[in-house]
Amino acid sequence: MNWKVLTTAPDQLIAESWCGLIRSAGIDCKLQPGDAVGFMGVSVFPVRIMVDASDVEIAQSVLDTYIAPDEIEEQPDQESDPELT
Repeated sequence: MNWKVLTTAPDQLIAESWCGLIRSAGIDCKLQPGDAVGFMGVSVFPVRIMVDASDVEIAQSVLDTYIAPDEIEEQPDQESDPELT
């Protein structure tokens, strides 16, 4: 699979919930390794949600159906964001 970041959830619990919505639509979803790992339990830090590159548009439409737009963090375009290159 060619995993790609779909979006970033505010914390691990919300990320797990959003991944559940995406999986219920038949799309493989996982949390970014390292984002959700916490030695003290559930991570309270932002967690990236990953889907296969071919499923990004469908997965985004699933989230858009159930999640308010202000709850989803927009991902910067890596090519146009000099901090990410």
